[in-house]
Amino acid sequence: MAMTPRRSASVRSAVVAVAAAAALCVVADGSAPAAVRPAAAAAEVTAPARDSYTRPALDTLDEVVRGDFDAVWARFGTGLRQQVTPEALRQSWDAYRAEFGPYVSHGEPRQTAMAAGTVVSVPLRMAKQPGEFRVTFGTDGRLTGLWFLRAGVPLP
Repeated sequence: MAMTPRRSASVRSAVVAVAAAAALCVVADGSAPAAVRPAAAAAEVTAPARDSYTRPALDTLDEVVRGDFDAVWARFGTGLRQQVTPEALRQSWDAYRAEFGPYVSHGEPRQTAMAAGTVVSVPLRMAKQPGEFRVTFGTDGRLTGLWFLRAGVPLP
């Protein structure tokens, strides 16, 4: 997994890579690639997220901000649950906040339909610099990916 050269060793160590549901899902400190590009990606359709995935994405973000990582973990699909613990989520969020600053607010979610699932990206206003919270929902509505990213990281 490639990292940007300006990352400190402590932040690099906070990255947890998880293979689940035929895609690489990452709980990242903001610099790791979010996922492997699907071989046969469907046409992407990005729009303001106002359907069934908006509320679960924002509820998940709220749980992260509150520090309720058990609740976030309960949203994971089986494959992701078996490989990422609530404590690993906490450590990734702590590392992210150490670099980006405390959470201030979030912007309008944007949703993208992809072959690997439905991705919801939520811009974050953090105290030091902007970021992005991104989750992927599988067809069963469970999370198959969760990322804490730098602002502007493209979809895979």
